Amino acid sequence: MVVVLAGLTIAIPGAHAALAAAPAISSFTPTSGPIGAPVVINGDNFTGPDPDVTAVTFNGVFAVFSIDNPNRITATVPPGATDGPIAVTNSDGTAMSAASFDVSPSPVPTITSFSPTSGPVGASVQVTGTGFFGATGVMFGTTNAATFTVDSNTQVTAIVPAGATTGPIKVTTPGGTATSATNFTVTAGGFSITSFNPTSGVIGTSVVITGVGFTGVNAVRFNGTMATFTVNTATRITAVVPAGATTGPISVKKPGNHAATSSTNFTVIPPTIHPRTITLDLRRHLVARGLVTANDGFADCSSNAPIKIQRLRDGHWRTVDTTHTNTDGTYRERIPNRAGTYRAVAIRLALNDGVDVCARDRSPRERYAG
Repeated sequence: MVVVLAGLTIAIPGAHAALAAAPAISSFTPTSGPIGAPVVINGDNFTGPDPDVTAVTFNGVFAVFSIDNPNRITATVPPGATDGPIAVTNSDGTAMSAASFDVSPSPVPTITSFSPTSGPVGASVQVTGTGFFGATGVMFGTTNAATFTVDSNTQVTAIVPAGATTGPIKVTTPGGTATSATNFTVTAGGFSITSFNPTSGVIGTSVVITGVGFTGVNAVRFNGTMATFTVNTATRITAVVPAGATTGPISVKKPGNHAATSSTNFTVIPPTIHPRTITLDLRRHLVARGLVTANDGFADCSSNAPIKIQRLRDGHWRTVDTTHTNTDGTYRERIPNRAGTYRAVAIRLALNDGVDVCARDRSPRERYAG
């Protein structure tokens, strides 16, 4: 970069790369399409060392998008979009395309076939036809499919919903509704999740999952993270929210790659961590005493808190006694009268079903000469 200051020209090595963080659009393809169509946007500074792109708009209407790499974004033409430029925004600026994207009318969809032609609740069905971009709903008979994905303009994959009965399949888009010429036959032996309780919780929360066809389930996942579980009956599973889980759907799986996914998300609540401080004072004969303080004032983390008294031996800390604090956070414990180096440990503690976590803390070392 070259900077002109008071008549002087100064070259700053590397400054151009550090400041040139705003995105740039070089092209996009296709140049026209209906609501729901994917559009590939080419350019620069979409991610990487510069701030990631935070918004993509079609003539001012926000779109769903994914950043494929620093030079490519795939966005979906959003409902309500009209003809106009595409804009890409990050924290350093906004790039506007030189050309306009033309929003074409959504065609009336058609259904040509579906496979399989029969199956139980929870079965995955591929619907083939035309004009599926922007699909807003899929129905089996008169029941809405809770879960479906638009794979392409010619294919939709839907899950047979609970309560579905034999009847035609319908796909609704901004251009209209397509109805299959033949019926999908709903068979017995369904496999689906109908509900779960509670709908939110911290890591370690026990969740009851209700549905049908659970016999033989060999995996339960919370947004993709494997959980421990028990199949209680063919309609009930009890699972524990696993470490590392994030907010998202619950899925259950049986051998043969048969899977069922909840229509709503389980919300993982992060616990509140309460930092603590513990002190240790050694008195003759040998008495260990001290104080546990909840640094944020959360009294439950100082009152009746479990404590370990440890002595350093052969390079390792050995627990010589355990105790609990009083209601005011103090503790006092007589321990074996031996010379050495000691510390007190307030162990990590989960309270209120894991909503509150008292952080672990160790006191400074104390030397006792005997």
